[in-house]
Amino acid sequence: MKRGKFISVEGGEGAGKSTNIAIVRETLARSGLNVAVTREPGGTPLAEDIRALLLARREERMCDSTELLLVYAARVQHVRMVIEPALERGDWVVSDRFSDATLAYQGAGRGWMHP
Repeated sequence: MKRGKFISVEGGEGAGKSTNIAIVRETLARSGLNVAVTREPGGTPLAEDIRALLLARREERMCDSTELLLVYAARVQHVRMVIEPALERGDWVVSDRFSDATLAYQGAGRGWMHP
């Protein structure tokens, strides 16, 4: 069996990611491929809990390093529990954001790197 493929759809809020993901999913499925659609941060129950923690309003400011580590913790869970098993089954995985979003938001957005 052939290993599946991974596609991430990147973009800011309101850029049309959801619309494009639906089109990609439908196109791949019509071609007879099994498609898993997921998102980051999130994609598993634990990763969704981490997402909620990242998005929650609080009085205490979250340190940039804490935010980055939480994003990566959610990603590791997501990759190990959802993405890798799907790819090993031969499924295609379409993700609403992945590492490019981390580079943009936590890297450039937090001033840790300059594009």
